[in-house]
Amino acid sequence: MEFKRFKLINNIGGWLLFLIATSVYTLTMESTASLWDCGEFIASAYKIQVVHPPGAPTFLMIGRIFSLLAMGDTELVSVALNFMSAICSGFAMMFLFWITTYLASKILNIAKDAESIEMGQVVAILGAGAVAALSGTFLTSVWFSAVEGEVYSMSLMFTALVFWAIFKWESKADEPYGDRWLLFIAFLVGFTIFIHWLNLLAIPAVVFVYYFKRFPYSRRGVFFAMLVSIGILGFILAGIITGIIEIAAFFELMFVNEFGMPFNSGLIFFLLILVGGMTWGLWHTYKNEKAVAHNILLALLFILMGYSTVTVTVIRSNSDPNIDMNNPDDIVALATYLKREQYGSRPFLTGYYYNDQIVNYKKVGTKYQRGEKGYDVVGDKIEYVRRGKSKFFPRIYDPSPSHKERYERGLGLKKNENPTFSDNLRFFFRYQIGHMYVRYFMWNFVGRQNDEQGTWGSVKDGNWVSGISFIDSMWLGAPQGDLPDHLKNTPTRNTYFFIPFLLGLLGMVFHFTERRKHAFVVLLLFLFSGVAIIVQGNSPPIEPRERDYIFAASFWTFCIWLGIGVVALYDMFKRKGLGAAAGAVAIGLLAPLLMGTQNWDDNDRSDRYAARDFAANYLNSCAPNAIIFTQGDNDTYPLWYAQEVEGIRTDVRVVNLSLLGVDWYINQLKRKVNDAEPVPMTLTSENIRGTNRDLVPVYPNPNIAPEGKYVSLVDVMGFVADDSKNSKVGEESSDYIPTRNLELPVNAQELISQGAIAPEDIPLIDSPMRWELPASKTSLYKNDLMVYDIVAAIAEQGWKRPVYFAISVSNSSYLGLEKYFQLEGLAYRIVPIPTKTEGPYMGRVNPSVMYNNLMNRFKFGNINNPKVHVDTDLRRMIFNFRGNYSRLAEALIERGYKEQAIEVLDRSVEVMPDHAAPYNIYMYSTIQNYYDAGAFDKANALVDEVSDRLIAELKYYNDLSPSQLRAYKQDQEMNQNFIMLFIGAARERGQIEFAEKLEEKLASV
Repeated sequence: MEFKRFKLINNIGGWLLFLIATSVYTLTMESTASLWDCGEFIASAYKIQVVHPPGAPTFLMIGRIFSLLAMGDTELVSVALNFMSAICSGFAMMFLFWITTYLASKILNIAKDAESIEMGQVVAILGAGAVAALSGTFLTSVWFSAVEGEVYSMSLMFTALVFWAIFKWESKADEPYGDRWLLFIAFLVGFTIFIHWLNLLAIPAVVFVYYFKRFPYSRRGVFFAMLVSIGILGFILAGIITGIIEIAAFFELMFVNEFGMPFNSGLIFFLLILVGGMTWGLWHTYKNEKAVAHNILLALLFILMGYSTVTVTVIRSNSDPNIDMNNPDDIVALATYLKREQYGSRPFLTGYYYNDQIVNYKKVGTKYQRGEKGYDVVGDKIEYVRRGKSKFFPRIYDPSPSHKERYERGLGLKKNENPTFSDNLRFFFRYQIGHMYVRYFMWNFVGRQNDEQGTWGSVKDGNWVSGISFIDSMWLGAPQGDLPDHLKNTPTRNTYFFIPFLLGLLGMVFHFTERRKHAFVVLLLFLFSGVAIIVQGNSPPIEPRERDYIFAASFWTFCIWLGIGVVALYDMFKRKGLGAAAGAVAIGLLAPLLMGTQNWDDNDRSDRYAARDFAANYLNSCAPNAIIFTQGDNDTYPLWYAQEVEGIRTDVRVVNLSLLGVDWYINQLKRKVNDAEPVPMTLTSENIRGTNRDLVPVYPNPNIAPEGKYVSLVDVMGFVADDSKNSKVGEESSDYIPTRNLELPVNAQELISQGAIAPEDIPLIDSPMRWELPASKTSLYKNDLMVYDIVAAIAEQGWKRPVYFAISVSNSSYLGLEKYFQLEGLAYRIVPIPTKTEGPYMGRVNPSVMYNNLMNRFKFGNINNPKVHVDTDLRRMIFNFRGNYSRLAEALIERGYKEQAIEVLDRSVEVMPDHAAPYNIYMYSTIQNYYDAGAFDKANALVDEVSDRLIAELKYYNDLSPSQLRAYKQDQEMNQNFIMLFIGAARERGQIEFAEKLEEKLASV
């Protein structure tokens, strides 16, 4: 075949793979916003707002362009953003194809000026590209991000583009103007900073392609090239991303605070120096023919051109958008925003272990905020002083109690036993490398046990499996072939029998054998986008969710070797011809075929609207003009999306407790947003500015509140706000809470008019409301203080604004107010009717309001459709929602409304069926309420279904050896206990025959 024709087919092949990958992702993409950060990003792209640090203005601007495809239909905005991710991932596969065919042609020694190429070589090269790109398409970690509106898909695309561009430069480096590809790469590096910083991890690979092309190989040269690559990476991270803005902020503070000049004068001076210096440098190096220095300055200029999108963050922040994270509206605030100071830092090369106690703190900087005439000092930046010597490469560093317990359990240490450096390294290799990277790698190329979040040391959830029973049994310590069907035959259990892994391993070995330099470059990208993230990120022992998606570029890179594996197979045949090439490609295609067929069902999010509908359910749980306290990502970001994009319940004000501890967010709550009025508060902006009242201790003062006396929370907040010495305590004159006994006035008529309570509930009202601050609260953080302040301000205004806590908020954030909780859906409303705070349930139930919400207003995103996949995050939420239906049913039964209770339970089973979230022990309350309502047949049917699964598990456990059973012992006991509970419940309701049937089942184990 003519080489020109081959190049044409190669180009067409890349675009064909783009279409295939994009089609796969488009067919399986979510039909609305997804959980986690997607709601924030989609809402912010739609209106060009400011997302959490360090921001993503480049992503948001591109996303805004794609949002125009919705043509004004707000429900299609999320679809457009999801489609953008699908296209980006499709482009990543196109570049993967071209990179692989380029490397394969080099292995087969195809010169770029060759006149012709053998047909067998054509098939082998194009087949290698197809296997690589198709395998990349079906990677579960890539697929996850390709079907939702988040930054990781676009980040992968630009990583692929940079990697493709450096090989493009390599092929044209000796041509005139070939170095323009290096300038293109420099621009991409700067441009992608504000998509995600992960793109920078391609820099070492880029440097080594340049080194191998321009310099003769030597060990010393490799060493210095590695130093240069890490130096460039560090320079961009510290010198450009944060350094430039930090220097600009330094000049701004000096000019405004020291010289008394207007705001932005220091920034303008710095920009003049920067632009002037760059201009003079370019002119000087050009005039004196200093080509290397000139190209370095040009590259820096192109990086800065791409980096300039950061200005969008400041511009939009100054317009006070509804989502304005950290309010970076000036250069000083922007510096703090880019350094992600609100998240703290993790140790890297030096630091302390979790057991090195905090003994003090020291000042390491000053916090500034823009004031009327200058930048005011609003607090100190502090760093904790720990007991003991600083350790090298600390991995076990987090002293929080939950993390400490995980360290000790995972490392086999006794409680409070001092860990050694050996323990530190064991955690690094076993958990950080093994659990947080190798496990994810094996998910993508060997197989996955299920999608439940795996915990370190668990053999039941989140591990890799291959589908080869004896290997999986040895790896997990229990026979896998005998697993009960409901655990083995699930959509999220994927097995590839090591085929993709072995093909990639073959390709890697063959690549290093044939083209060591190119193989080393691929290895660099593979490691820097994988293991290097682990080393720098220093993962804690607990994560809120699985983090495999951040390693997508690493797994994408390994797919190059799957493609090279095809070339290796082709090379193995003694007679290399068309038949050998076709056979090699056919064998290679087994890998993406397995990956695609196994992964499709659990990555298919089409026709699923759950995240949007669940967000609407939270909002629709609230009365008009309400305030709802939320806490995490999944009870906040989807709500932002629902309000900002689709206009759902814009009268409700969402107050995130995790953000409520910082002044910029508190001040934003004082503004009207959409149809929601400002959040009332008694504390002024000055009261909570900077570090003011970050931590307010509780010191009961008998002069203010004698024992047994309750003090108005309004008065307490006034006391805390008082800056006179009379309201201070201790050597540091700290503000404090003078009592644990608190009360608030009640406006019963207002609450009756709102429908919060019924007239017949008036005798139950506490007037005033009285509660005690929990003993565990020895101090109130600013977010706790603001919860009290908001509630006090609303009470002072006569309770005209309903106040809710989302059911997902942790108990520690209730501050004793749970005594007055009333469940109305997915949120507790504060009402002046006391309830018991002990027992399995929180608060009372308002049956009429809750019945209307759950039966008439709530939607469930089509999850009752058997073809719609429900992942682990949604399943956890469903288990909670079923509990709410059960709570309502129980309240109706207590009031004698058994028929309505059965309707409620039937509705729960209808909208959240078994295939959406498999029935398990958490169905016990539903079963019990069916019995209590007299629906014995329905209760028995559920018990049959659940007990069959529990019995199947018990039979599996009973066949295990004592050592194998150790990991399942707790589950075994729990299953036995719940079956006994089912038996007891059936007997108590007169279902003797059915109870005996259950006993026979249990006896058969």
